[in-house]
Amino acid sequence: MKITIEQYEEKFTYEGGDGLSVSELIEHLYGLCIVVGYHPESVGGAMYDKGQEVSQVEEKDVVSSGVYEPEKDEFVVKSRYGEERKFTILGMNCVEYSFKDVEHVGCSRNDDGSLHSVDPGGGPYIAIGTMLGNVNKKLEGKTVTKIKADEHTAGTYYLTVK
Repeated sequence: MKITIEQYEEKFTYEGGDGLSVSELIEHLYGLCIVVGYHPESVGGAMYDKGQEVSQVEEKDVVSSGVYEPEKDEFVVKSRYGEERKFTILGMNCVEYSFKDVEHVGCSRNDDGSLHSVDPGGGPYIAIGTMLGNVNKKLEGKTVTKIKADEHTAGTYYLTVK
């Protein structure tokens, strides 16, 4: 098998034996994307998103669907400047991340324009792949797979988690 990516008059190629498993193929595609210059987290996130898009397994996505099944669990953590950061579990796979001090919020985006991370002044920094148990033990087992800003309320973000 031969896979070649051409970009800016440069060629990046993988040549290997035939009969690769799908996992091996994806691993080589991932590696080629990194060599070309894409960020590892962006490549991984894009591959994950594409897999979810074409998969027969339907993941209930609270962020996109607008399904809102509030639970009573709210957790407050402090930024390094003492500002409150609130995490509220809205459903089985959605956590609201909100804060009031919205003047100095950094965000990064994936290649498709979707949010990759949100970083209010003093943190905590939250990105695709963040294990929320590291932010608050009560959020153990929840890993961020998608981030969406609330269009109507500054400082409010919805985290799809698995």
